[in-house]
Amino acid sequence: MAASADDNEVVPPSGEPATVGSLLRRLRENRGLTQEAVSLETRIPVVSIRKIEENRFGDLPGEVFVRGFLRAYARAVGADPVRVLSVYDEQRGPAEPVKTSRWPGLFHIQRPRRFGLFVAIVVFLALIGLLFAFVFRGYGAEDGDAGASTAPARTDAGDAGGDSP
Repeated sequence: MAASADDNEVVPPSGEPATVGSLLRRLRENRGLTQEAVSLETRIPVVSIRKIEENRFGDLPGEVFVRGFLRAYARAVGADPVRVLSVYDEQRGPAEPVKTSRWPGLFHIQRPRRFGLFVAIVVFLALIGLLFAFVFRGYGAEDGDAGASTAPARTDAGDAGGDSP
């Protein structure tokens, strides 16, 4: 079966508006393909194919996806992707300016300050030092009390048995 010359052309039939969606739909129908078949071949969801054919490009995820979908759809129906994109660009008009993010801080993450970490470490070390001081304070006091109790006993013993003035 020979393909006619205008199967590969992006030319609207008379009386139909020259939109990207209508052109791609006409080419798909001329090849006898269903939307589901194009979806399987291109991996474009059927819902997105319907939106393309209805020229509802604003309902698609974004400009990059729209252009990729149009390229894949054009290849699937035997059209020249460059020509399909040029018709799309003419239909769309001038490109919109690049939008800034809705959430400006979402992708620009500041590095956390290290001062908080430094303070946490100092407080932790101080608590460890206090814990050691509290636990080992009892050991030093017992050694000091034992030495102090033996010294007065000697002086008492010395006073009891020795010369008194």
